[in-house]
Amino acid sequence: MVKISIIVPCYNTKLYIEQCLNSLINQTLKEIEIICIDGSSDDGSFEVLREYETKDSRINVYSKQNEGVSLSRNFGMDRAQGKYLMFVDADDWIDKNTCEIAYEKAEKEQADLVMWSYIREFKENSLPKNIFEKEEITFEDDQIRGLHRRFFGLVGNELAQVESADALCPVWGKLYRRDIIEDNGIVFTDIRKIGTYEDGLFNLEVFEHLHKVVYMQKYFYHYRKYNENSITSQYKEKLFDQWNHMYDLMFKYIKDKHLDKSYVTAVNNRICLGILGQGLNLMECDKKHKNREIKKILSTKRYREAYQQFELKYFPIHWKIFYWFAKHNMACGVYTMLICIQKMIGG
Repeated sequence: MVKISIIVPCYNTKLYIEQCLNSLINQTLKEIEIICIDGSSDDGSFEVLREYETKDSRINVYSKQNEGVSLSRNFGMDRAQGKYLMFVDADDWIDKNTCEIAYEKAEKEQADLVMWSYIREFKENSLPKNIFEKEEITFEDDQIRGLHRRFFGLVGNELAQVESADALCPVWGKLYRRDIIEDNGIVFTDIRKIGTYEDGLFNLEVFEHLHKVVYMQKYFYHYRKYNENSITSQYKEKLFDQWNHMYDLMFKYIKDKHLDKSYVTAVNNRICLGILGQGLNLMECDKKHKNREIKKILSTKRYREAYQQFELKYFPIHWKIFYWFAKHNMACGVYTMLICIQKMIGG
């Protein structure tokens, strides 16, 4: 019996894929399958995958047109046989006892989902990241509603830790009961339509149907932060329109599910916070007068209406200044601070 299906989308990650696959085939839990979906890589990644496939019968390699990580994961889910699903990105890796401990925890607690902390792997150092501060937490029913709303955005004093806004959102670092996903027809939204945050949209649908979630403060997942080929480090020309489509999907979901006003506030706060991502994306392009582009974004009806309800009192001083500029449509101030932020993160 396959206990866990591990889905690994891959595109041009030859430099890292061996470390990823070695961490999977050496899992202490042996009853796993590893589904690798190559998106027409041209750097030799597919050849590496096929080599591993010949060595380990648990690995199944597929090649398809490069349509983005969302459709690759959907392709993998369609072929999964395990009781549980796990997602690992091809440039990351996991500890060798991850599957065993997560599986045993899910079975013992009869949990619909188990999640854990992770380590951000930079070139020169490694930094652990906690999702929650306690060593272990069990969420049930009404408590899960609070987690569900977090995928839409932050509200109230949650804004005091804006750097951790989406720490809960990745699909990696989680073990999912596959039948919940299949029975409810949950799939990833095409990343080409929303730009980013495909994990968040997937999870907000999943968490609607969960009854028990267990969190472990164990740093099983290693998230590589220095892959220059990653889609997260490239300029996205259509990001403004893509994010608007994502916001439309969120508001439609709220309306269709008759969710309360806290969800609307959360999405509006996400829109306001999003000027940071939009701005940093613009900093990666070669356009002149980037402050004018920022002004265009801030002047749109959606952003102006969102900022009307945006509360700054929860923020630490540096973010309070940044978002004060945004709230008052002061693009030059936002642009100046983006330059500083970009230098701080090594841009």
